Amino acid sequence: MRILTMLLLFSPFFLTSCSSFEQSDKQIKMLQAELAKVETEEFIQKYLIQENGRIQTNFTNRTNNYLSESVGLWMQYLVERDSFNQFHNQVEVLRYYFLTKDNLIAWELNGEEKAAVNAAIDDLRIVDALFNAGEKWKNPKYTKLAQQIGESFVSIQMRNKLMVDYVDLESKKQSDEVTLSYIIPSGFEHLKSAGLISFDVYEANRNLLLTAPLSKNGFYPKYYDVQKATYYYDEEINLIDQLYVGFHLAQWQGNTDKLMKYLKITFDTNGGKLFGRYDAETLRPTVNYEAASVYALGILFSLERGDKKFAQQLYNRMQVLQQRNKKQEYYGGYIDVYTQETHAFDNLLPLIAERKGLNGAVFKHK
Repeated sequence: MRILTMLLLFSPFFLTSCSSFEQSDKQIKMLQAELAKVETEEFIQKYLIQENGRIQTNFTNRTNNYLSESVGLWMQYLVERDSFNQFHNQVEVLRYYFLTKDNLIAWELNGEEKAAVNAAIDDLRIVDALFNAGEKWKNPKYTKLAQQIGESFVSIQMRNKLMVDYVDLESKKQSDEVTLSYIIPSGFEHLKSAGLISFDVYEANRNLLLTAPLSKNGFYPKYYDVQKATYYYDEEINLIDQLYVGFHLAQWQGNTDKLMKYLKITFDTNGGKLFGRYDAETLRPTVNYEAASVYALGILFSLERGDKKFAQQLYNRMQVLQQRNKKQEYYGGYIDVYTQETHAFDNLLPLIAERKGLNGAVFKHK
């Protein structure tokens, strides 16, 4: 297979003769994607994904803990990676472990015990990935599952036309809040296209994000209270939230100039680093730790804005946090090899960002 792959990729003669072997463009792309497998993917498959297909959250205090967040991010990556078989396996994990009889998704598993609530961002991401998979691989089963989950999602998750953060899986009691970083544009696009939400509902959620007023220092609100019809802001800024909002706003052609300007300033003034949290008043970092997920979201945000130069700078810094010594354990992971501190999120999100950059020929694989 390796010889065949190399011939397909690098031999002009073989490429011109491939019709005799009935090689399709899709097969060639799949072989190319296999060669472009990145180290973080290998780390996740070797250390985080268990035999039953579930993705453990970390190696320390949450080894028997599994998140719908991880399911959605992994599915999102596998569609981008064009890995049909692995995607199918993760769909089975979703069905068997996380999905309820009402086609709702528990946000967390502790062992075999499901959490009592869901998480809107994870459900929407999974529905989005299923719709994308159905389109990419012409597979109606994934589209049907996306519609089934989407119907349940819409019927219980909307309040005054807005998607609230969570619901109780038994009582269906709803949250009062909409965390702005939860609003995934492509998810709402799919719900609208599938006829699961009306144009009015789509516009209400879109406008909630697009018209969110910035704080005096240019930060996005943390959440919107549906009952009080009021936006609320954090005193300590979580950069993950800000970057998610910026990334999603950019996808809807919203104005994200102030966030990008702040990112570049704080990156330069702190020696080419981004930190996890900042004071909303002083704009200074309140923690001294870096997170691979922060850089990953910064990369996705930069790529969405077409800023390849800054995306490359963030990618270079993100890789400093990666275990890149082949002689040591956990090669490819974003992990402290001495304390074993890591998190599925801090590996899955960088994996998606790197794949986006590789597929877009922005990054060169090292």
